[in-house]
Amino acid sequence: MNINEIIEKLKTDKAFTAKYEALGNIEDIMTQAAKDGYDVTRRHVEDIIRELGQKTGELSEADLAVVAGGSIKIKCPRCGSGDVTIIGKHQTVRCNDCNHSW
Repeated sequence: MNINEIIEKLKTDKAFTAKYEALGNIEDIMTQAAKDGYDVTRRHVEDIIRELGQKTGELSEADLAVVAGGSIKIKCPRCGSGDVTIIGKHQTVRCNDCNHSW
């Protein structure tokens, strides 16, 4: 499957899109893509993120951080605290103030 086919599937298949949006970094996306039968490189993933951002008008803060190799500020949806810890491979987030996990 080529990049354009993957982009089209991401735009039309909500379950497929949700699975990849839940992943926290390019390496995890590449691993999941390989499990799904796609042969993608880091550059492919960056290109897909950029292309999707252009189609929707703008990259999300999380997508921009992935492309730029930076980080994002995560706030607890329950209490609004920015004091959070990312736990494990699946990147569960836990608030260090109210212990809410998501």
